[in-house]
Amino acid sequence: MKRNVSVLGDRKFDVVVIGAGIHGATIALEAVKAGFSVALLEKGDFGHSTSANSLKIIHGGIRYLQHGDLKRMRESILSRRSMMQFAPHLVKPLACLMPTYGHGLKGREMMRLAFGIYDLVAWDKNVGLSTENRLSLGKSIDLGEVKWAVPGVAEKGLTGGAVWYDALAENTERLVLEYIKEAVRYGAVAVNYTEVVDIETDNGKVTAVVAEDLLENGDKTRISCDKVINAAGPWLATLMGDSSDLGAQKWATAINIVVKKQLFKKYAVGLEGYTSFVDKDALIKRGKRLFFFVPWRHKYTMVGTTYSAYQGKADEFALSREELQKFLDDINKVYPDGDLSLDDISFYHAGLLPMDEAGNSEEDSVQLDKSSKIIEHKASDQLEGVYSIKGVKYTTAPVIALDMVKILCKNDTQDSRSCGSYVTRPPLNVDLGPLIQKLGDEYPRIKLYLEKAYGTDWRSVVKYLVKGIDSPLEAPLWLSVEPPMLEAELEYFIHDEMAVSLSDVIFRRSNIGAAEEPDATVLRKIAGVMARELDWSEKDILAQMSRVKQKFALL
Repeated sequence: MKRNVSVLGDRKFDVVVIGAGIHGATIALEAVKAGFSVALLEKGDFGHSTSANSLKIIHGGIRYLQHGDLKRMRESILSRRSMMQFAPHLVKPLACLMPTYGHGLKGREMMRLAFGIYDLVAWDKNVGLSTENRLSLGKSIDLGEVKWAVPGVAEKGLTGGAVWYDALAENTERLVLEYIKEAVRYGAVAVNYTEVVDIETDNGKVTAVVAEDLLENGDKTRISCDKVINAAGPWLATLMGDSSDLGAQKWATAINIVVKKQLFKKYAVGLEGYTSFVDKDALIKRGKRLFFFVPWRHKYTMVGTTYSAYQGKADEFALSREELQKFLDDINKVYPDGDLSLDDISFYHAGLLPMDEAGNSEEDSVQLDKSSKIIEHKASDQLEGVYSIKGVKYTTAPVIALDMVKILCKNDTQDSRSCGSYVTRPPLNVDLGPLIQKLGDEYPRIKLYLEKAYGTDWRSVVKYLVKGIDSPLEAPLWLSVEPPMLEAELEYFIHDEMAVSLSDVIFRRSNIGAAEEPDATVLRKIAGVMARELDWSEKDILAQMSRVKQKFALL
């Protein structure tokens, strides 16, 4: 996958997708598979914004039982299964636990009933999944196991616990990238750091977009197209203007934190907040919002999510240390045994999500939009051929993408289309013998590591290992041991995945910066290799390193 902006102006596209987060990526893939020619344009790096700021749980919709919303449950179940099928190396089963209290709505009996109903609705949740990725049925556990799993759990009225299974995306940014790469294999053109600055129309019908290359002195390209899909997240209204329905959209800040403690064993744990929360659409009102504690990478815990109303512009969004402290205070009230301080926070996720309403009191908390929405601007703004995606949940992006493509097909003037011609991964036509001989016992470990990180794409990384076979034995193989990164991976990110900045690599191609600030020596090594590959000066290296460090400035 090579970055080539010039090809965008050489042809007419059926569809231009603006925004390469999870919604733009899945829409691009489904559209090109349906036979549409597709250009996917992202003004930053792929998956750099809201899609990167996720608790990484791929939900199966069990929470929608309290709303009696079977449609949203089925959407979540099918989307979760789709993601687990598409990227089984990235999306794995996650055991979740919630302590149960008394014998009412929060008791074991009610939870057993809920699981029974859910498992009927989710009868096909494991269809097509490999054995190791199959999700077990929900169950209840006894008091002793809950006390072991959640040390210090509030014991008054405690009767046991409810366990269910969702999925965890180990790296949500790479999952977005996998969808984009698959779309490109089907024939889509994807380009990062390219901002759409104008939509051209003729008699109210879209004819083209104008895109600015943010890496090449602001060069602009006119891209002819029949349809435009605006999947720009918090920037939805930027192109459409405040006069559109999108101009009135309110947004909420969503925050998760990563702490350098593994608080719980075996399970992701849901604990009730201490203030009232009114879900105005719920048929069964539990009265509190859940805080989720997700064990991650053996020594960290992700905790989320807290929401607050946001008043500014998307480009001005920034988190404050005070907001982190407030969230931390809330977490310590929910789980005092965690005894967390700001020093325990190693990373954070913060982004903007569509908000339904914000209350002015403790009893009426921020309400997010309940489901994603496709807006057809022919009806709302007399603009034919333009659609906007108001995406709410990372999980349901595959289903929203299918719905969007159904609309494209319904409004298509062409009688029939054939699926884009798939470009298979080329076979690894290289002799691995010398590499295996050179690496010795380390080769099986490297192969297993690459398979877990890249799935069937691991061979694409190996070709860079093979290329470096003639390097001196003392040449560094690993740029980082923990989190791991091979020099071959870095070359792959640059030449096959459009990584053009140090931040692209640290935060979105690898796990180096996913949990805490990288070691300065490791950062310098990685920047040095990128300088060699991208012709950076020493000044460039220092600037790139500074931008990475800025991400951790609050901590």
